[in-house]
Amino acid sequence: MNLKKNIIVNSLELFESYGIKVVTMDDIANNMGISKKTLYVHFTGKKDLVKNVVHFLFERHFLAIEQILAENETAIKKINKIYEYAVSYLIKVPPVFYLDLQKYHAEAYRIYDQNRCEIIFGIVKKLLDEGQLKGEIDKSINTAMFCEFHLISLDKIINSKTLSLGYSVKDILHNTIGISLKGIFKK
Repeated sequence: MNLKKNIIVNSLELFESYGIKVVTMDDIANNMGISKKTLYVHFTGKKDLVKNVVHFLFERHFLAIEQILAENETAIKKINKIYEYAVSYLIKVPPVFYLDLQKYHAEAYRIYDQNRCEIIFGIVKKLLDEGQLKGEIDKSINTAMFCEFHLISLDKIINSKTLSLGYSVKDILHNTIGISLKGIFKK
């Protein structure tokens, strides 16, 4: 792995552990055993680094989702696996990461928001529409509205203390997205 990518990976780990605001460029340099000047060779500043971290984060997410989509499963099972992957990731990251991103790094947050909307309104909606065409999902369901509600639900989960209460991924999925997915199955 080249140094720039190594800085991004290391920064992501620090940001996810402590939040973005409190982690300084000095902290990143010290954690990696490199000079702060070396960081500035690769990034114009912390805002640039945060944008690169968000891009990298979604590269990883889209790679995982591509693997799920390649499986020989029904649309519903793929949706379940995508949400399982998402919730598994979300419960590992304290809400301060997302709050700092939104509050202090507007440009990086726009990138974050565009990518998560692509997952929900692009990938998941397409799977829902596919499920409707195959007769797995009730045709009367408005898939765009369904996706909108799930995006709101995920935001509430991210921004609440729900994730820190020790619920398992299975419990969170079942009691949020799982119940609503079951409600759209064609009877």
